[in-house]
Amino acid sequence: MISLDLARRLQLTLSSHRQIKVSGLGGVPTYISSSTQVKVTLGHRVVYVFDLWVTNIGEDVDVLLGMDFMFSAGVRLCIREGLAILPDEESILMYGEVVQRRQGLDLPIKAPTGLHLRSEESATVRIRYGQSNLKLMWFGQGEVTDG
Repeated sequence: MISLDLARRLQLTLSSHRQIKVSGLGGVPTYISSSTQVKVTLGHRVVYVFDLWVTNIGEDVDVLLGMDFMFSAGVRLCIREGLAILPDEESILMYGEVVQRRQGLDLPIKAPTGLHLRSEESATVRIRYGQSNLKLMWFGQGEVTDG
């Protein structure tokens, strides 16, 4: 959806059609009676052409793109870091002022034996936290002995 105000500012050509009643932001009923065609550019090279509904979306909201757009455009959301990753791997900060540093562990996960899955098969691989080298034993004074 695109706001009527932004459509007017961009001088978009509107196509009128039968009025549609939809549930707007916050559950407020909204009526849509026109649409327009827009080009959306992601990154430097990727361009999509979409038909968008034109309506008053809400205060301070100019464009509202749904997950159908995100999926077809190949945009990935990284909620923990607050990033939208574009198809060319360019990152856009969704909220906040700086990219948040990741908190947590980066652990490599490896199946104990070779694992080959067919379509629609699944497997559970146990994550081993705090795995130590069994050949070394540590003591309080910093001395290392072979075990």
